[in-house]
Amino acid sequence: MSNINYRRGLLATTIIGGAAMVMAATPSFAQEADQPAEVGEIVVTGSRIARQDYRSTSPVVTTDAADFQQTGAVTIESLLNDLPQFTPSIGSTSNNPSNGGQANINLRNLGTNRTLVLVNGRRLVPSNASGAVDVSIIPTALIKNIEVISGGASAAYGSDALAGVANFILNENFEGIQFDAQYGQTDRDDGVTQSYSLTVGGNFADDKGNMVLSVGRSTREMIFNAARPFAAVSGASTTSPLGSTILDAGNRPSEAFMASYFGVPVGPGGQLGFNDDGSIFAYTGKVNVQNPAGAGIEYTAPGANYTFNTGPLNYMQLPLDRWNAYAGGNYHINDNAEVYVNALFTQYVADSELAASPAANATGFRVPSTNPFITADLRSFLNARPDPDASFLLNKRFTSLGGRHSKDEYNVYQLTTGIRGEVPKSSWTYDVYASYGRVSNVTTQSGNVSRSSVQALLDAADGGVSLCAGGFDPFGVTNLSAECVSFIGRSARNQTVTEQRVVEASLQGKAFDLPAGEVRVAFGVQYRQDDYDFQADGSLAQINPVTPHLGADGLPDGGNVGGSEIAGFNPSQPLSGGTSSRELFGEALIPLLADLPFIQALDLTVGYRYADYNLTGGTSAYRADLDWTIIDGLRVRGGYNRAVRAPSIGELFSPVNVGFPAIGAASADGIEGDPCDVNSSYRQPGNPNAAAIQALCVAQGIRAEDYATFVYSNEQVQGVSGGNPDLFEETSDSWSVGVVWQSPFSQPLLSGISTSVDYYNIEITDAIGAITVDQQLQGCFNATGENPTFDPNNSYCQLFSRDPLSGNITNTFENNANLGMVKTSGIDFQADWRFDLADAGAPAWGSLDVNAIVSWLENYEDNVVAGGVFTDRTGTISSVFGRTFPEWKSLTTINWSNGAFGAGLRWRRVGEMEIFNGADTLPAIDYFDLNGSWSIHDNVSLRAGVNNLTDEQPNVYSPGVQANTDPSTYDVLGRRYYVGLTAKF
Repeated sequence: MSNINYRRGLLATTIIGGAAMVMAATPSFAQEADQPAEVGEIVVTGSRIARQDYRSTSPVVTTDAADFQQTGAVTIESLLNDLPQFTPSIGSTSNNPSNGGQANINLRNLGTNRTLVLVNGRRLVPSNASGAVDVSIIPTALIKNIEVISGGASAAYGSDALAGVANFILNENFEGIQFDAQYGQTDRDDGVTQSYSLTVGGNFADDKGNMVLSVGRSTREMIFNAARPFAAVSGASTTSPLGSTILDAGNRPSEAFMASYFGVPVGPGGQLGFNDDGSIFAYTGKVNVQNPAGAGIEYTAPGANYTFNTGPLNYMQLPLDRWNAYAGGNYHINDNAEVYVNALFTQYVADSELAASPAANATGFRVPSTNPFITADLRSFLNARPDPDASFLLNKRFTSLGGRHSKDEYNVYQLTTGIRGEVPKSSWTYDVYASYGRVSNVTTQSGNVSRSSVQALLDAADGGVSLCAGGFDPFGVTNLSAECVSFIGRSARNQTVTEQRVVEASLQGKAFDLPAGEVRVAFGVQYRQDDYDFQADGSLAQINPVTPHLGADGLPDGGNVGGSEIAGFNPSQPLSGGTSSRELFGEALIPLLADLPFIQALDLTVGYRYADYNLTGGTSAYRADLDWTIIDGLRVRGGYNRAVRAPSIGELFSPVNVGFPAIGAASADGIEGDPCDVNSSYRQPGNPNAAAIQALCVAQGIRAEDYATFVYSNEQVQGVSGGNPDLFEETSDSWSVGVVWQSPFSQPLLSGISTSVDYYNIEITDAIGAITVDQQLQGCFNATGENPTFDPNNSYCQLFSRDPLSGNITNTFENNANLGMVKTSGIDFQADWRFDLADAGAPAWGSLDVNAIVSWLENYEDNVVAGGVFTDRTGTISSVFGRTFPEWKSLTTINWSNGAFGAGLRWRRVGEMEIFNGADTLPAIDYFDLNGSWSIHDNVSLRAGVNNLTDEQPNVYSPGVQANTDPSTYDVLGRRYYVGLTAKF
C-alpha cells in the first residue's frame, strides 16, 4: 500500500524554528535538499494530489509543536497571530467586544469567516453563526505542524477559503507516553497560565494498527484593566452612576437661567448630571461636578467634559478553564483497506466582565415631574421649562447590581470515521469518510436591568417604596436595597447549538504519461450540511410596545417608553437555520516540460469545483498554477485562483437585533463621532461646507437653536442589524508569483540557506457585510465624497435617524447585503539559514538556526458599495478589532543548540501606523522573547522563557479599540515568564 501522509517539513518555503531549542539534536525546519532519499507520497495542503515531493505552488508557512513550547503559548491563536500573514482578532485580551472565549484566526485581514480551518485536511465544525472555527478546540499536544497557505483554495476545499487555509496536522501514529506541564505568569504576579497534557499511544496487531489518547487541561487567570496604568483610565462613558438628563428639545430652560445657575454659559441643550448633594452639574466643561465621597478613579475621567471611567472595571485578560481530549485509531485490514476513526472532545469555560449596566438615550427612562425624589435644584430646572409638568429623560448606570458578567460554557465534539487505501491492482488511492461535529454553548449573564421594572419604580407615586424596600432614588449615586436589586435585576441564559455533517469520497492517482512525466489527477464528491440554533433568554428577546409616557393624570407628558426589555447586554432574538451543499471537485497535475536548458521541470496544476447550495444555487471555483524549476535550487511558482464563500447561516437568517455599535468620539482632526457635534472636524472654523452641514443636521432633527452648542455625549448609538435571505456568494480572484531559492553550495556554512519571495494579490467582490453606522455617518456627511450636495435624502442618510427630543443618533440600520469590494496585495519574504558554528570559524559550540518572515502590505482598500469610493487602509489602525494594517510586520527567530542545551531569541515587530482618519502616527514597536531548554536525558527536558523581555508597553491612542489601545495588536500584559517540562517514555 502507498504510504500517503502529510509532509512534516518545509513546503519549499519556511518553517518558524522551534524544535532546535527543545530537541537540540533534531532541528524542526527542513529544506528540500535535506529530505530523505525515499519518502512516501505526500499530500500537500492546498492540493488533493499525492506526490513524491514537498513542493507547493502557493506560499506556505509552517509551524510545529515545538514552537508552542518555545513561545510558552497555551492557546493556538496566540502563536499563529505572531506570524505576519495573520491579523490578531478577538481573542484572550478581547473583553468588549468579546467572542465568548473563542479563538478565531484571521488571515490577510480578510476576516475570520474567510479563513478556512482544517484538521488533517478535513473541515472542523464551526463555532458560531458566521461559520468561523474556534481553533482552541484542537488538541495542542498532538499537533505535528500547522501549514498555512495564502490565497484562494476553494477549488480544493470548497467555500470559505478566500484568504487561505490553516491546516492542523495531528500525529495519528503516536507511540509511547508523553507528559507535558507548563506554568507562566506576568512579572506583575498576575495572569497565571497553566497547561498539562498526557498522551498515550502505540501500535498493535503486529503494527497493523495504532491507537492514541491525549487528554489536556489549560487555564488562564483574569486580569482587570485597573492592573495596568495605561488602561486604568479608559472606556470613558457619559452614562454615570450619578445619573443624568438631556432636557427635551422645545421644553428647556432659557440660556439665561442656565448661565445664572452655573455662573458660565453652558447652553440649554447640553447634558446635565446629578450630584449627591442634590445640586446639578453640566457635562460640558465639567461645571459644578461634585464627585461622590470616597470616589475612586472610576469617576470623572480626564478630559474637557465630564465622563465616567468604565475601564478599570473591565477584564484585560479573560479567564479560561479548558479540557481537551482526543482519541484516534487506525487499522490496516489489508494492503487495500485501512479503517480509521477519531473523536475530538473539548469542554471549556470562559468569562467576560463589563462595567455595570448603562441605560441611556434610546434605552433610558422617563421620570414624571411628580417623582418624590426630585431635588430642589432639579425642581428649579424643571419649573423653568415652558411646560414644567412634562416628564424628562433619565440616563443611569446601575452600579448597585455589580458588573455585567458573562460566562460561556462549551461542550464540543467531532467524530470522524472512514476507510482509505489503494485501489486493487493499481497505483490509485481512495479515501471515503464521514464526520459529525457539534458545538453546544450555554451563556449565562448577570447584571442586566429590566427597563420596565425601573420605569415602574420611577412612575410610582411614592418613588417605588411600595414595590421594593426604599424605592429608587435615581438622582446621584443610588444604593438600592437587596429587594430593589432583585426587583430590577435580571439574569439571562442563552443556548446555542452548531452542527456540521460532512461525507466525502475522493480518488487520486496516475492517469497517463507525457514526455515530461506522469499526469496525476484527483477527483471526488462531497456533501456538507451546517445547522445552527440559538435560543435567546426570554428577557433578552422581549420587545415591549413603544408608547407615549403617561403622567399622573393618564395623559401623555412627553417622550416614549418601551422597546427592548433589557438594558445591559445586547438584546437578542432566536436564530435557527441550516445550509447544505453537494459538491464535485477535480484536480490535475500536468508536467509540461522537463530536462531542458533552464527548464528542469515545468508543471501545471489545474483544479475545479462545482458546489450546489440549497439556498444560493450553484457556484464554481477553479485554479491554475505553474511550478517552474529553472536549475537546481531555483524555482519560480505562481498561479491564479477563483474562490467563493457562500453566505453563512447568521448572514442569511439572523433576525433583527438591537445593538450599540461604536462611532468613536468627535475630534477636530478625525472623522469619528457625530458630524453634528460642535467638537467634530466637520464643524471646525473655515470649513467651506459649514452652511450645508448645518442645514443637514437641522433637517435630520437637531433644533436650529441647539446647533451652536450641540454635543453628542456618547461614543455608541442604538441600532438594529439582521440577516438577508437574498444574499449570494462572495467571489475572490487571487494570484501570486514567487521565487524560491535553495543554496546550491556544498560549503557547510552556506549549504543551509533557503529563501523565498512571493507577491500576492486578492480581490473580493460582492463582499457580504453591512454598512456600519460610522460608514453611514461618513457617507451622509460626504467624508468619502458620496454626498457632495449634503442631501438629507442621500441613501446613507436614510440608514439612521435622530431623536427629535435630544437630536441624538438613533435607529441605525445595519442589515447584511452583498456590497462592494475588498482588495489587498503585498509581498512575503522568508529566509532560513542553518549552520554549525565551527563552519563559521567559531569554536565548535553547536549550531545556529536563523529564520525570518517579513511581510510588506502594498495595498489594502475597500469600498462600501459596488462602484463607490475606495478607502485606503494601508498603514492604518482604527478603533475596531481586526482593522489593523501595518505596512511592515516581521518575525525573526535565532535558535542555538549544542547537545542537551538550547536557547532562542524571537524578535516580533509591528510597523508604524497612522490612526485611521486621524493626524497621529503610532511608532513601530519591537518585542523580544528569550527561551532556553535543557534535555536532562533522552526522556525528560526542561524549558523556560521570558516573553516581552524589555517589558514594552502598548501604543496608546484615541479612540482605541479597548483599554486605550488595540489589545489584539499590541502586548498589553507586559513581561511574563514561563517554565515547562516534557517527559516521554
